Amino acid sequence: MKSLHVKKLSLSTAIAILGIGVTGCSSNQGNTSNSSGSSASNTISFFASPSEGMNLQTNWFTKYIQKKFNIQINWVQVPSSDVATKQSLLLSSGDYPDVFWSGSFSNSDVLKYSQERILVPLNSLIKQYAPNVWKGIQTFPGLKQDVTAPDGNIYGLPGVNYCFHCDWSNKLWINTSLLQKYGLQMPTTTQEFTHVLQVFKQHGLTPLSGSTDGWNSDPTTFLMNAFIYDDGTDYFDVNNGKVSFAPVQPQWKQGLEYIHNLYAEGLLDHQVYSQQTSILQREVAAGKVGAAPGGDSAVFVNYTATSNNYKQWLTVPPLKGPDGVQYAAFSGNGPSGITFAITNKATKAQEIALMKLLNFIWTPMGNQVFDFGPEGNLWTKAKKGQKGLNGKQALFKTDWGKLTKPQNEGYSQMGPMYQNEVWRDGDVAAPPYSYTGITQSLLQLETEKNYAGHQPKEVYPNGVWIPSAENQQYALDQTNIDNYVKQWTSEFIVGSKSIDKDWNTYVQGLNNLDLAQYLKMSQDAMKKPFDTSSFQSDPQDIQFLESLQ
Repeated sequence: MKSLHVKKLSLSTAIAILGIGVTGCSSNQGNTSNSSGSSASNTISFFASPSEGMNLQTNWFTKYIQKKFNIQINWVQVPSSDVATKQSLLLSSGDYPDVFWSGSFSNSDVLKYSQERILVPLNSLIKQYAPNVWKGIQTFPGLKQDVTAPDGNIYGLPGVNYCFHCDWSNKLWINTSLLQKYGLQMPTTTQEFTHVLQVFKQHGLTPLSGSTDGWNSDPTTFLMNAFIYDDGTDYFDVNNGKVSFAPVQPQWKQGLEYIHNLYAEGLLDHQVYSQQTSILQREVAAGKVGAAPGGDSAVFVNYTATSNNYKQWLTVPPLKGPDGVQYAAFSGNGPSGITFAITNKATKAQEIALMKLLNFIWTPMGNQVFDFGPEGNLWTKAKKGQKGLNGKQALFKTDWGKLTKPQNEGYSQMGPMYQNEVWRDGDVAAPPYSYTGITQSLLQLETEKNYAGHQPKEVYPNGVWIPSAENQQYALDQTNIDNYVKQWTSEFIVGSKSIDKDWNTYVQGLNNLDLAQYLKMSQDAMKKPFDTSSFQSDPQDIQFLESLQ
């Protein structure tokens, strides 16, 4: 929830910094025609950040929507690393585009620019011209709270991505061939897990490793959830609507003691809090690692079509701790942040055209074309009888192998996508234990079997709105507290800080960082907890996926 404050720049300075073409940003500032000879009334300036290999002028989807919706697009392009900074510079300069297509607005940004009347409210436009979008806002979990500002208006939309396996991405994977080799069972408790790691060590392996820069490649969150709920991000626990901070609870201390003992006994890799993922991948490829964390096993395993190593690595279910705690970190608590927003530079006709475009994208087939371009190369319509991830008739079959290379047919998630559950489950399911199935089917199956349903019923929602007057202090507190917890957690685990001797000093340090006020602001901003009760595993899905050979 960062609010960027930059010095107001002249138009010429902004152009120089941003590398914007001489056409400028706004399509309605005296520009009467574009290179194709179209009138300015249907020329819309789009702020966007294309992926590698994408040429937005020649992109198939660009040409498709220009013809379908009778618009022309002037692109204001920025690298992905500079989106937030250059977005802020444009808005400060006054020469901003008609629409931010793939922008980066925090809720505090939305409050700032809506109060300055730069961002226009979309409620009536969505209701009238984009019923698919309106339906999505009402039905997608957490979306309505995320996009509805305190004044009741909607000023922008996020990129929506339903991803069942991503909702529990703090997974731990184990080499099951090693379990079989040494006569071990899949561990289910912290005690059993310690025993497995001890056996791995006895045979010269690095029992449990990890890295600092992979997708959830730090094992701390997975292990801590055997003692207290740890979401891996803001550390909030919610019970009966009351927000508490997990890292100051006695159960957190107990979890630190367990993880420290693993480290002290050489069961947890001593390089885990310093090594890069490339090193972890090398160690795994050499057969030296027994278990490792990751949102998927491809974080640390280099899969190839000719190898069978993807069959060896399966997930460890959430471990049950000594007091019976057995949580899985959950991150499906609603979207966060705004990608798409229309500015006051757009005309009414342009606003309507943009809404109609969104209404098309916010359908399963529209989103498929948006992501991957025309049918025939990267995807085809599913044949009758082909089943999706949920065992129901599939909608399309995506060639994920081709998507490992840059493509210029669709927008590859650039902008206000709507990848809802129907879209995700609509792709033809490949056998989980096959090379083509590891990206979707295997992850779906492992999540359904081992993680879904192990989250608390109530969690802290993503889409909260901190009042403008409090935002700067809240953002500062959040950054300082999160960094402090991460630093002390690693120091406790590696032993540079004593859990027994330094615990009170650690807690006092958090109190000195304004923890009480931070919790109060978080509590006040949470209108209601995010209800996770509908996020459960489906036995029929498991049965279907396991039947695929």
